[in-house]
Amino acid sequence: MHRHTLRTILIYATIVVALIQIYPTIGWMTLSPDERQARLKQWQEEDAVYHKPNLWRETSQSVRRWAQCDRDRVINLGLDLQGGIHMVLSLDMDKADPKAIQQRRDQGQSDADMLEEFQNTVRQRIWRRVDEFEAKEPIIQTLGNSQVQVQLPGEKDVQRARNLIMKTAYLTFHMVAGWEETRSTIQKIGQRYPDRFLPFLQKPRTGAEAFRIPRENVEQVRRIVEEVNQTKELLPENKVLALSQPPNPWDEPFYDLYLMETDSAMTGEGLRTAVARQDPERGGMAWMILFEWDAQSAIKFGDVTQANLGRNMAIVLDDVVVSAPTIQSRITERGQITGNFSREQAQDLAIALSSGSMPVPIREEYTAVVGPSLGEDSIRKGLMSSLVSVVGVMVFMLWYYRLAGIIANVSLIVNSLLMMGLLAYGNATLTLPGIAGFILTLGMAVDGNVLIYERIREEIRNGKSLAASIDNGFSRASVTIIDSQLTTLLAAVVLFQFGTGPIQGFAVALSVGIVCSIFTAIVVSRAQFDFLTTRKWVKTLTMVSLIKPDTKIRFLDRKYPCLIVSGTLIVIGLAAFVFRGSDNFGVDFTTGTNMVITLNSDQAVGVGDVRSKLTEAGFRDVIVQEYGDRPKQFLIRVSEVSGANPAPAAPPASAASSEAETVEGAPAATEQTPETQTVSGRVQLALAPLCGAVGDISKVVLEEVQTIGPAVGDELKMDALQANVYSWIFMIIYLWFRFELKFGVAAVVALIHDVLITVGFFALTGREITMPVVAALLTIIGFSVNDTIVLFDRVRENLKLFRGRGLSYAVIMDTSVNQTLSRTILTSMTVFLVVVVLFFIGGDVLHDFAFAMIVGVVVGTYSSIFIASPLVLLWMWIQQRRTGVAGGSGEKKDVSGRRYLPKEKERAASKEELTPAS
Repeated sequence: MHRHTLRTILIYATIVVALIQIYPTIGWMTLSPDERQARLKQWQEEDAVYHKPNLWRETSQSVRRWAQCDRDRVINLGLDLQGGIHMVLSLDMDKADPKAIQQRRDQGQSDADMLEEFQNTVRQRIWRRVDEFEAKEPIIQTLGNSQVQVQLPGEKDVQRARNLIMKTAYLTFHMVAGWEETRSTIQKIGQRYPDRFLPFLQKPRTGAEAFRIPRENVEQVRRIVEEVNQTKELLPENKVLALSQPPNPWDEPFYDLYLMETDSAMTGEGLRTAVARQDPERGGMAWMILFEWDAQSAIKFGDVTQANLGRNMAIVLDDVVVSAPTIQSRITERGQITGNFSREQAQDLAIALSSGSMPVPIREEYTAVVGPSLGEDSIRKGLMSSLVSVVGVMVFMLWYYRLAGIIANVSLIVNSLLMMGLLAYGNATLTLPGIAGFILTLGMAVDGNVLIYERIREEIRNGKSLAASIDNGFSRASVTIIDSQLTTLLAAVVLFQFGTGPIQGFAVALSVGIVCSIFTAIVVSRAQFDFLTTRKWVKTLTMVSLIKPDTKIRFLDRKYPCLIVSGTLIVIGLAAFVFRGSDNFGVDFTTGTNMVITLNSDQAVGVGDVRSKLTEAGFRDVIVQEYGDRPKQFLIRVSEVSGANPAPAAPPASAASSEAETVEGAPAATEQTPETQTVSGRVQLALAPLCGAVGDISKVVLEEVQTIGPAVGDELKMDALQANVYSWIFMIIYLWFRFELKFGVAAVVALIHDVLITVGFFALTGREITMPVVAALLTIIGFSVNDTIVLFDRVRENLKLFRGRGLSYAVIMDTSVNQTLSRTILTSMTVFLVVVVLFFIGGDVLHDFAFAMIVGVVVGTYSSIFIASPLVLLWMWIQQRRTGVAGGSGEKKDVSGRRYLPKEKERAASKEELTPAS
């Protein structure tokens, strides 16, 4: 009884915490845009006022903001549902280091190759910064031949994001000049500018080498410093003036002015890691950055610090002195940067340093607000299909399991609350495919209940009482549930550790779903059964049975035809995939055309209308967003379509304008043939009917057009592939530990089989692989391995149960498949119900995602029975041939010492021993 009380408290406490986490999201969604802006402004004004650390004040403020629907605790929506910030950045080659550029040219690198390398490096490093900044589901792509496009969904702190992205993070270390040299130089400058320089300076603090500048005078001094640094005639040889970073609210309101060596003693190249930590010497009021060098740089830094003991070294980031500490001793591998940083400043600086400095300076070309990439109609269809599918699963469970179905549905509701609470706690971002994946996870969550209920059914069939059946059903099924879910959880952890961006996002969502499913299936469902049985409110359980309990299907007799069919399908699918080449990949993975288009139309035009017209014109996976403040202006991205001429490669701004003028000023589009039109011309022609002028593109104004790189670059592709390979290896190791090596290898081969066949079906049906499809493929992996391990767990149990009873391994495998057949079909049926609903009424956006899941569920169910099981059996036979020992009467023993009968004796035995004895 005491155990039940603690369990009840745990369940209620978990639900309450989940509701607390969900409340800000629900409340925020009910606020009008004006109310949201008012609250954001209020919170920003509150945060601008500095307060000394105080636990009571911070706690009360946190509770008050929670009650006001704190934006920091809200589940974010992706670009497809709410839009976000759109930035275009350019490489500023005019400010690039001429020595570094010339060195590359001397090494034989062309300017075009150099520019492409710089562009890709900038894109990768912006990705790392934005990823560590915790912006969820960002889109970062190359644009033209010298720009990078960044989109941040629903970003609430745009200025901080802009500062982080734009930071060059060029770290250098300079030796500071001595006091006498600094003083004489300042006096010389003061004589040249008697009324514009010295009156704004104050003497250094005791023991310091830098003059002080009051905050209100810093701009006057800055102008003189820039002028002096440019002329250099008033400065000593190899010396330069530099200002410190701005003072924090809790510091004295002064900047510092340093005289330091022009040539750096060390750069940030070779910096391995940088992390932000509180500075203990400042009582936790300020933060610092701890950094670590690689081996080669550590030796160089040690030599520099050893040669300059007792001198001040300026730590300079982007030409600003962040700190100038005195070198007390030789420093090699590790060091620290102190400079009265706030927490955000230290974290942002650490992110910038860890992600690497930009190879060239970048400048911001344009920043605008973009609307959601899905129209209201697509969003409504997606949400409605998700709701219908969940209701369908609940109705099915209620019909099939009756009272137990009600218990499963209550657990499903608790599961959804816990998942939403964890997603809110992690400040996750939901896209429409993400919502569909969330619903799919709920559909798969009933798997635990199905396993338990089928076990209870077996126990009741064997003559046990209801209480004993429930107890045995939960205890035996729990081992299977934990084994199958832990294997998938291990794969999710590996995906998170070795993956990046979307792969990590999927891993987090998968992990959340697994943890919640285990808790609700084993703990919440059991609590409900105990509540009913202890009060004797239920004395029997009735369940519908679609699969007869005494099935004796010889599945493994069909192993060779099935292996041949699977191999043939894989070969045909891979051949089609290779034949299609780049056409296999959608807009997320390929180079496409980016356009800004304004429609001069008298009628209302939405995102859905634009996407519909482009889809009718033959463009697939079109991305459309409202753009800027002008009405009926859209940002459109399309990939190359069959028969279309490719967009011009990397046109500069002038070229983009000229194409816009040429197409816009062209005669009626009907005079142009589809074979000779550009991609942008096709888009204009497709959208002309929305302006009431079929065939006349003059009202479809092409503002910009540029070639845009893939949203998923080569680095992310390799990260994803590497993460999956590592997850498979860890799966094999875990199953080797829990079962045997052959089980682990068979499970991984089966899931690879499922993915290859699904990809092959995409190639054969002319579909494209996009990021939602990748999410579906990862989900198929989880479904496949879960289904296979449930079967293997029953095989392991039966090997112990049937030991010494004269049954071969093949018969035991067949027995296990028959015993788990009901569970296999029911789980597949609930998931299949969800994806079929998404496929037919979820709209175009979810169509390919649902198609991949339909194929994956069917193939995953098939592979658990006809691929994974035969592979284990074949492995066993190979071992027997190597170690088999002949026994009497034509009998053989397998490697475990169990008797292996000839086929005719197997069949005779199987008729008697296809159900385990209790």
